[in-house]
Amino acid sequence: MKKLVLPALFAVAAFSLSTAALAAPSLDEVLTNLQNNQGKIKDLYAETVTKITSNLQLTTRNQTKTMEQKGKIWSKGDKLSKIEIDSPMKQITITNGDKMMITNPETGQKMIQDLKKLRQQSGGDNSGQMNLAKAKEMFDLSLAEKDSNYIVSGVPKQANQFLGKLEFYIDPSRWVPTKIIMYDPKGKQVSQSELTYQQVNGLTVPAAVKSAISSPAGAMKVEMSYQNVKVNQGLSDSVFKIE
Repeated sequence: MKKLVLPALFAVAAFSLSTAALAAPSLDEVLTNLQNNQGKIKDLYAETVTKITSNLQLTTRNQTKTMEQKGKIWSKGDKLSKIEIDSPMKQITITNGDKMMITNPETGQKMIQDLKKLRQQSGGDNSGQMNLAKAKEMFDLSLAEKDSNYIVSGVPKQANQFLGKLEFYIDPSRWVPTKIIMYDPKGKQVSQSELTYQQVNGLTVPAAVKSAISSPAGAMKVEMSYQNVKVNQGLSDSVFKIE
């Protein structure tokens, strides 16, 4: 009987290991699945409420200050976006490719910036996009698995005085990031963002983002909720017009 049992156990173990190896995706597959899922959202509109709690010494004198912002966001593809803040102050920011315009609708004042020129001056990327190829170009990437989630870690290839490492926690059942952690060059955690989602027209879209940021000047918490979300409504490019 033992002669029959042992080979059977080895066969089961070997099958389990080979199945696990086949099931485990590569780093490229994880990033591709994430990018493909995000690509399902062609355009998006949402109303937002953002609560900011801060004791940063740059804005307060050792006191905790809370502020709430209400606004709207529009996005289309990865080059067009519009953010309209309604309160406590009004401001409209439009990004269209390599240009960004900031407008005060109450005074009519506007400022237009050439993002490509700014990136060239800072030695940064000129495309304005963060896709799979660009991520590989800018970061040394690695993949780990923890608690049924995948963790994609990125270390800048060029020395950075602010960023030492980024960690993205990916939920493989939905192919969305659920947590993002940023570390400084000394390995100290400086920020953590947790993301939750909702279903709209069969697509997974943001519901809320909670972020905690720490620095020598103090700490800040940001809680942003997305309401009345609409996706793939065929937004016109004129929404993002800069003139």
